[in-house]
Amino acid sequence: MIRIQRILVPTDFSEPGRSALKYAVEFADQFGAAVDLLHVVEPIPPGALLSYQPMEDLRSSLVKHAEEQMEALHSQWEDCCFPVEKIVLEGHPFVEIVRCARDRKTDLIIMGTHGRGPIAHMMLGSTTEQVIRKAPCPVLTVRHPEHEFIQP
Repeated sequence: MIRIQRILVPTDFSEPGRSALKYAVEFADQFGAAVDLLHVVEPIPPGALLSYQPMEDLRSSLVKHAEEQMEALHSQWEDCCFPVEKIVLEGHPFVEIVRCARDRKTDLIIMGTHGRGPIAHMMLGSTTEQVIRKAPCPVLTVRHPEHEFIQP
């Protein structure tokens, strides 16, 4: 029998991320699992600053904005009968996702995929692909829009 007690859902607040969250909610409901909703704020490259805003102010505003978006996502699932924890970390997404999964003893990661073209994929890589390679647990990827198993 499969036993899932903790599900990690990394999100970048995109539609694929929202689709993954729908799947996670269904899995959590079926298995009585806790959901960890994770967003990783990426570091700001020094050459990317086009404003005169101090780096620390910009970083803290990005973290605050992420926390607000996490709260908005969480409010959609307030009536769930399983615990949902909101986590905002700073760093490189795939590194922090894998670290969070290890630290929290995650049983399943559910994440969305972006349909990049082959050139963009070759140049930029894929956070999802890197997570699949390094994750300490199974990873379910949800492509949006594709075949929907979850009925509204």
